[in-house]
Amino acid sequence: MLQCLDENIWVAEQPQKYFGLSIGTRMTVIRDQESCRLIVISPIKPTLDLDEELSELGVVSDLVAPNSYHHLYCNEFKHRYPQANLWGSSALKRKCPDLLIDNLLMSAGPSPWAGIQICSLSGLKTMGPLGPSPLNEFAFCHVPSKTIVLTDSAFNFDYSFPWLTRFTTRIAGGYNRLEPTILERIASSDKDSLRKSIQEVLSWNFDRVIVAHGAVVEFAGKAMLTSAYSAFLGGTVGSV
Repeated sequence: MLQCLDENIWVAEQPQKYFGLSIGTRMTVIRDQESCRLIVISPIKPTLDLDEELSELGVVSDLVAPNSYHHLYCNEFKHRYPQANLWGSSALKRKCPDLLIDNLLMSAGPSPWAGIQICSLSGLKTMGPLGPSPLNEFAFCHVPSKTIVLTDSAFNFDYSFPWLTRFTTRIAGGYNRLEPTILERIASSDKDSLRKSIQEVLSWNFDRVIVAHGAVVEFAGKAMLTSAYSAFLGGTVGSV
């Protein structure tokens, strides 16, 4: 189930549907080199096989809900790993008071993890059933492997997905191209805040991009993300 992408970073995937569309979902696991602590970003549904694989890598110390939508299996993981700290945004804590959040992800201040940069993607929204909905998303960069982890801020669906997903994302965005979909482009009106956030992300030194939905971008991810958000926000978006 776990796939190693680089030293001390793995992903695991499982099927998932959104409004009937097969989009899959992906969890990222980062291991601290010195302590063998495992940081699990966007947990998927836990299984005995996954538990066994994780135990072979190290000790699960941190669980991260990266935005206001990717929290479905956090409590299940928390019950399996009660010693782990569950991290989420203050907005997610208000939205889901039953989530067993221990610590808040902060938009300012140092990262809580060595070798991992974090950034709040302020201004990013998606179009939900009731209208524009803040994603309250955080992006992460695993510095040693030059890898960033995104959740619903960019997608990259490919030929491996069902025909309906391919057809829909050809129209809505995110097919064979790293980019946000039309849902984010329509809903995100505070482009100044989002531009500032994306510029911070683009100031990081990365090449690989892990997305929650779609294929991992192994090479030239920074250039692709720069192009996508320059088109989305208008004008050139680059590192600060």
